[in-house]
Amino acid sequence: MIDAAIRLFETSGVQSSSMADIATEAGISRKTLYRVYEDRASLIEDILNQRLSAIGNKIRKKISSFSDIEEALVEGSIISIAAARRDKLFHKIVLEETNHQLEQYLLLGGGESTKQDGIDTWSPILDKARGKGLIRKDLSNVRILELLVNVQAILLLRDDYGKDEQRSFLKDLLVPAVLNI
Repeated sequence: MIDAAIRLFETSGVQSSSMADIATEAGISRKTLYRVYEDRASLIEDILNQRLSAIGNKIRKKISSFSDIEEALVEGSIISIAAARRDKLFHKIVLEETNHQLEQYLLLGGGESTKQDGIDTWSPILDKARGKGLIRKDLSNVRILELLVNVQAILLLRDDYGKDEQRSFLKDLLVPAVLNI
């Protein structure tokens, strides 16, 4: 079902692909599709979780290579945003799907497995910086991930920002929010 939806989204567009179209493409009835996915938003959420997991796997090693926490927050965010933009389907869904559930999904950081991937990616460098006293004491890794996800979601939608503008935005907003400055 997800593969059928992905094929349709890539060829016909996100907005043009109905649940009926997806069921037909998958070779199943709409009723069967609705047994698995209660609505279109839950199907899209599953697709986004898959895409975010793949993006996370691609960037995890890069983020863990940073030794400086400020550089990790700024450059790691830029790498994350670039990876999300390179995933054409992910970016297409974000740009074309115009319901508030998608915005809420992005701002909440995805599903539980996506959140855990984020924690797994960022915790090593956050814990190291915390051990050096560089991170605000009142912030847990979960809260920092929430801040990262929210700021990255804003920048993902700001495709008028190049890397220099992203860097400035992150240094002005994210760095002081997380670090003891």
